[in-house]
Amino acid sequence: MNSDIFGVTEIVSKTNSTIVKISKLENKKYRNIEKLFICNGIKLFLEAISFNAKIKYIVLNNKSIFDAEIVEKIKAQQGNGVSILCVSDIVFDKLTDEQAPQGIITVCSYFEEKHSFFTNAKNKYFENKIMLFESIRDPGNVGTIIRNAAAFGIERLIFSSDCADIYSTKVIRAAMGAVFKVNIDVVNDFNDVILSLKKGGKRVLGAALKSNSLVLGKDELSTQDVVVIGNEGHGLSSEVLSLCDNTLFIPMCENTESLNAAIATAIIMWEFSK
Repeated sequence: MNSDIFGVTEIVSKTNSTIVKISKLENKKYRNIEKLFICNGIKLFLEAISFNAKIKYIVLNNKSIFDAEIVEKIKAQQGNGVSILCVSDIVFDKLTDEQAPQGIITVCSYFEEKHSFFTNAKNKYFENKIMLFESIRDPGNVGTIIRNAAAFGIERLIFSSDCADIYSTKVIRAAMGAVFKVNIDVVNDFNDVILSLKKGGKRVLGAALKSNSLVLGKDELSTQDVVVIGNEGHGLSSEVLSLCDNTLFIPMCENTESLNAAIATAIIMWEFSK
């Protein structure tokens, strides 16, 4: 039993105050109050410790069996002052929406240094490879975009505040640990960010098809260009498009629908990584 291994008492009540606190983190309002978010599974636990995440709790299903290496890593976190909670099946099920849970949940603090909630473009950002995202509502898309950025070396992602919450469990799951690796900003005044980046010398390109659009893979792009991707169903707003220096489109076969936002992002990121 894990409670014996880690020297703690098993929690069997769903009304335990700490369990109630963690369960509320499924709600964005409470995540923002507590500045905590949930990571499910062994991989995300390992990513969290690899990137020195500030871990508050590690919750273990008391019946789960972990190999010796994982046990030692958990004990090391316990030695660093992290609270280890061993819980019964019914309590663990209250805390996870995973279809096949691995018996471990890591509760981490927000990365407020890494995800700095961008207010205006600062000089240190101008050398970064940057992409912007307006109103991406699907958590799977947001998580995949973050994962793509880690894969293709995009150093900073800037999301409008109406995008899916980067700390939701669905986004964290889809990002597969990349949320620990990529610099991410969530901004209220998206238009002001575009203007600030332009003032700092960036060329801002909206992902849209117009008569004078640049063609991805054909027209020359700079790693200092910034691309803006819009909402899954409606694309970029007319206001954002009016602020862009030009537009950029991905050439496709005739009579085909537009690409999924995360897929389009991956293609653009790949082109910028070449």
